[in-house]
Amino acid sequence: MTLLITACADKRDTLIPVESHKFLLEPTKQVDILKSFRLQKENLHESSYFYPLDKPRDAFSSRIFLIDNAKKSIDVQYYIYDDDASGAFFSYHLLQAAKRGVKVRILIDDLDTSGKDKAWLLLASHPNISLKVFNPIRFRKIFRFAKLAMHIDSLGRRMHNKALIIDDSYAIVGGRNIGDIYYATGDNTLFLDFDILSVGKVNSDIVKMFETYWNSQVVEDATTILEADFTKDEMKKSEFLLEERVADFLRTPIAKAMQKAEFIKAVESKSIEFIKANAAFFYDYPQKITTAINDDTYHISKEIAREFKHIQKSALIISPYFIPTTDMLKKFKLLRERGVSITIITNSLASTDVFLVYSGYQKHIKALLEMGVKVYEIKPNSFEHIKRSKKWIKQNRVSLHTKLMLLDGRYLTLGSANIDPRSIKLNTETFMIIDSKKLAQRLLNEAKAELLSDDFIEISWGEIPVPYRLSGVKSYGIIYTTTEHGLKKVYYQPPYSGFFRIMGANFLSYLPIDGYL
Repeated sequence: MTLLITACADKRDTLIPVESHKFLLEPTKQVDILKSFRLQKENLHESSYFYPLDKPRDAFSSRIFLIDNAKKSIDVQYYIYDDDASGAFFSYHLLQAAKRGVKVRILIDDLDTSGKDKAWLLLASHPNISLKVFNPIRFRKIFRFAKLAMHIDSLGRRMHNKALIIDDSYAIVGGRNIGDIYYATGDNTLFLDFDILSVGKVNSDIVKMFETYWNSQVVEDATTILEADFTKDEMKKSEFLLEERVADFLRTPIAKAMQKAEFIKAVESKSIEFIKANAAFFYDYPQKITTAINDDTYHISKEIAREFKHIQKSALIISPYFIPTTDMLKKFKLLRERGVSITIITNSLASTDVFLVYSGYQKHIKALLEMGVKVYEIKPNSFEHIKRSKKWIKQNRVSLHTKLMLLDGRYLTLGSANIDPRSIKLNTETFMIIDSKKLAQRLLNEAKAELLSDDFIEISWGEIPVPYRLSGVKSYGIIYTTTEHGLKKVYYQPPYSGFFRIMGANFLSYLPIDGYL
């Protein structure tokens, strides 16, 4: 296991003899982050500033930049922290920060720690690194998933939050976890996602969120939960293993691309531009997982519902896992009756990484279309034109992972929450709303342009032609319309998906499992 490494081994003078990786290894000289961002300290108490991170190389390079230039503290909170090249590289930079005296706190959800106990404990052996796990599953090995299955009502409720906080002053929140699939480093799939880098007033609530979770009763110190023994030789060897992982990462196309990322170029040329805007940050309290699922005392659902009431003209909703509840459908209907246009963008059956979720979504398509909601699905081979111009993107398929809403062409909402029952009632989530017409319009224009491309499938309801009917009787159903190489193409069942995937989704849609999706 080489995801994480010991901090007790002696630091070597030369880590990896790879030239031209200026910032990818620990910098010889730190910079003042605030000056690099061209912001004034006296303005941060009253105002908030934002830099969007929609591209994977910007999302990862900004995280590394902040970690490498942290002065006092780094707080890390993620649902998933993968054992791969990106995870090891991220951990390497956390370790270097700890070695220079920065206090590092890592809070991870315990669902994803299976098989990683030793790796995590090796990392936590450094005196400047503290590690805690959320809602721990006390069986660590053979009976772990049996325990989870038998106690799904409690252990199935997880911390879905995602945040990186530097010196209590800079934060990155949004939809990305730590792992190759989020940063164009893996071999097969790239998650299309969105984060934002925030500075200023709104960060006080992000810091408060982390402190609330860190000191919660549903969080425990990793050393009391994780089980592993290791020798001093293993601790020393882990440093050499990490170097191999870092070297592997530096050979990836994304490593080279990160040095040319717009974020890095803007920082180095002192031309970076943050958007000043009013904002609010909300979060579920950790107690959410200990209360009844219909008890919204500790939920952010109230804040989200309040924002929906204020919509006047339009709502563009992007959610990878979209399963509208009965209450949500009622809210959509009220908005449509007031003349509000609603557009949904979600995964297709072929692009989703959880086809079980598609089974819960597809049975609501007719109701959405009948009330005038526009529905689009993303293709698994979307954005091929971008891949051809960006040599560092090697993945052969994409999957939507963005959780974003653009309201009235003025408000932008983002966070960790999907539009589904699991986010609303079971997991803990975060939600930020930013009042910025400039940012919202930019993203809205980009989305509108993409919807007219070959990258999306437009969903409608209509008569199914005779060759596609299950019987000779006249029937109606979902119609999937897209363009392929500039030519219109119509499908009458989910396109680009195999027979068994379609059959499985159809079968599961009849089961009463929406509440757990």
